[in-house]
Amino acid sequence: MRPRSSCRRLCGPLAVCTMLLQAVAAQAQINPFRSLHGPSLSAEDQRLLFESADRLNAAAPVQVGRSESWRNPQTNDSGTSTVLRVFRSDGMPCHLVRHHIVVAGQPGRDYQLTWCRTPAGEWKTKED
Repeated sequence: MRPRSSCRRLCGPLAVCTMLLQAVAAQAQINPFRSLHGPSLSAEDQRLLFESADRLNAAAPVQVGRSESWRNPQTNDSGTSTVLRVFRSDGMPCHLVRHHIVVAGQPGRDYQLTWCRTPAGEWKTKED
């Protein structure tokens, strides 16, 4: 029995499109600091930024005003992550963090993310 030619023609391209859409969606979730216009953070910058957030998340208790800084000597990009608010959401401990980022000598930009600790103990960003 021969495979259906319509499936052969459509299944491959559909699978490729699905994988590409998933990759784009995953990148948007992983990197909320990706710039669509102008300079953006390198992979190393992103690692340093998320390490600063990890240090804030690991502090017990998380306190308003606490900051963690990072700097990449290779790119000269830098930033500071600062806790703005501590609260509970859906039964999880959360805090609002301002990430101030300076890329390529441009004026700094601020991004605010809510971080919440899941029941499994992981800190994840949460959309408002």
